[in-house]
Amino acid sequence: MLPVGAVLFDVNSVFRKVSILVVQTVLKTPGELVGSVCLDNGRPRVTEYSELGAELAEKRTNEGRLLFRAGSIANHVFSMEFLESFCDTSFHLPYHRASKKIAHLTPDGTLIKPTSPNGIKLEQFVFDVFDRSKNFFIWEVEREDEFSPLKNAESTGRECLSTCRRDLERLNRKWLEAAGARIEGDPVFIDASVSYCGEGLERFKDQVVSGPVLK
Repeated sequence: MLPVGAVLFDVNSVFRKVSILVVQTVLKTPGELVGSVCLDNGRPRVTEYSELGAELAEKRTNEGRLLFRAGSIANHVFSMEFLESFCDTSFHLPYHRASKKIAHLTPDGTLIKPTSPNGIKLEQFVFDVFDRSKNFFIWEVEREDEFSPLKNAESTGRECLSTCRRDLERLNRKWLEAAGARIEGDPVFIDASVSYCGEGLERFKDQVVSGPVLK
């Protein structure tokens, strides 16, 4: 849910480094299908959930917290110096193997939708450059303010269009309430021309606002 370009942190203190990489994470929930930001032989990396395995994914520390709890949400900040350090033809990202259920047609035109993986997809990920970083920062953010994934069809009822709309409406409502507005009705969405990431809503203090879209 983080708007593009609205990375909120002290730019001067972070970009004082010559070559940096900042990675946003959220605290993972048990069984959540996101990659884990971790250290591999002292170097930063993201381990995909499909490669971590159930045993490690559920492993906990002595304090009861998930050991691999820094969930990668694919929000990254790269300095130009870092990106330029490997922009040449000799650099290649590794491939990751992913087993997929691939629908296909039989010779007579029948559509087959397999219930188990029947194919292999080779994938490349931007996070495989992380281990080249000398100045690596993890920035943990609040899930309800930053992350609402869209992964599934509406019929699943989770991580789908309706849950994304719900979470965005909750965030917009939170911004208005913080500005002192009184909200009537449901839902209430804020047009991006009014506020991009919660700024500039002071004029709604002590005012009654209603949706569905505040323009």
